[in-house]
Amino acid sequence: MSKQRIIAIDGPAASGKSTVAREVANRLNCIYVDSGALYRGITWKMLCDGVNTKNPLLVLPVLLKSKWKFEVRDGAVVFSIDGVEPGEALRSKEVCEAVSDIAAMPGIRKFVVNRLRKLKKLGPLSMEGRDIASVVFPKTPYKFYLDANPEERAKRRHAELMAKGDLEQAAEVMESLQQRDEKDSTRKAAPLKVADGAYVIDTSRYDVADVVRTVLDRIADLEKPRSEAMINPRLYRATCDVLGLWLKVCTRIRVLGLRNVPKTGGLIIASNHASYLDPPAIGAFCRMRSVHFMARDTLFRKPLLGWHLRRVGVISLDRERGDVRAMKTAIHLLQGGAAVSLFPEGTRTMDGNLQPPKPGVGFLVAKGRAPVVPVYIHGSYEAWSKHSGGLKRKPVTVIFGQLITREEIQQLGSGRDAYARIGELIMARIAELKEQFEKGLIHE
Repeated sequence: MSKQRIIAIDGPAASGKSTVAREVANRLNCIYVDSGALYRGITWKMLCDGVNTKNPLLVLPVLLKSKWKFEVRDGAVVFSIDGVEPGEALRSKEVCEAVSDIAAMPGIRKFVVNRLRKLKKLGPLSMEGRDIASVVFPKTPYKFYLDANPEERAKRRHAELMAKGDLEQAAEVMESLQQRDEKDSTRKAAPLKVADGAYVIDTSRYDVADVVRTVLDRIADLEKPRSEAMINPRLYRATCDVLGLWLKVCTRIRVLGLRNVPKTGGLIIASNHASYLDPPAIGAFCRMRSVHFMARDTLFRKPLLGWHLRRVGVISLDRERGDVRAMKTAIHLLQGGAAVSLFPEGTRTMDGNLQPPKPGVGFLVAKGRAPVVPVYIHGSYEAWSKHSGGLKRKPVTVIFGQLITREEIQQLGSGRDAYARIGELIMARIAELKEQFEKGLIHE
């Protein structure tokens, strides 16, 4: 399930971010968004209405009564305010001189951030500004911060103004940029800064083509499948031995239907998820295969645990961001003949009942082109759930069901509708295993 790209490009004035963001949008078929245009639009509106741009008590009431309309034109977002498009007036000297005061107002920034986030519905975005990665879209993995030395930035801005017929002196341009930097970096509301995890590029010595290439290479690297296939066999076996023994002692675990697990070829093992015990209950006893699991990325932040998880083939997954690279890694492994275990419900159940499947499960199954073994784990919720207060000595049974073949999956069609049907089919098979076990029909 690949969520749309949100490419966030921040930086001070004249760092090259506008040109780069527009070209990146063109190369990756994204929509270009100049976030600063919204602040200039508000400034333009206030100037047109004769509102004092330094007084938020006067600005906000006028702003909140205004009606904004956004649309995509020639690959970029444009807008109108109360039915009028500001157009080139956004770049007028009057607007440029007043916009810093407008942009520093917390209420204005909240208004603009809300509008910028709603632009996601238009499609993938390449957005530039000063707080896109730090405030507007802090969870996007595609974060960039462009910078350049003051002299180079002043030179660029002077050349830009001269091309427009503005004869402002280079010294005046330098002073203007320094004042703008001071305001942007010291304001209380969303000051200009390098966001956590942002890729910093000094554009002083590079032309636009080089910077764009660097951004594109970074994006490609972020989306490149990680090599999770390097399972350390000895460590993997030792881990399974330890977990298996622990489960036998603590839960008197039984494992049924292992004959249903193919010994070779790409395979998805899909189980209900009720407990912390579920991953080891599957991995420790499915000994005919080395199984890759997905685990939330926060577990990998602990050095020793992160090292161990990587060595036994666990794939780091950022649930909140819809981790593209993790999905690509899993698909890459499946297509290469590996086994991947996942939980269609996404998170552990709150009450012990089965939950609906998450949409990404069908996508992964379809793209991985692998059959699925449904698994029902009984008793793990009672043994160690979110609310159990710790491990309890309760019996656990793991049932591996009949294989859902590739042919069955292909019969469900293709596209998003098919992804939903695939997820529903898997959960239906898990529900059947649950029903059969509770009726005493599974005895192996």
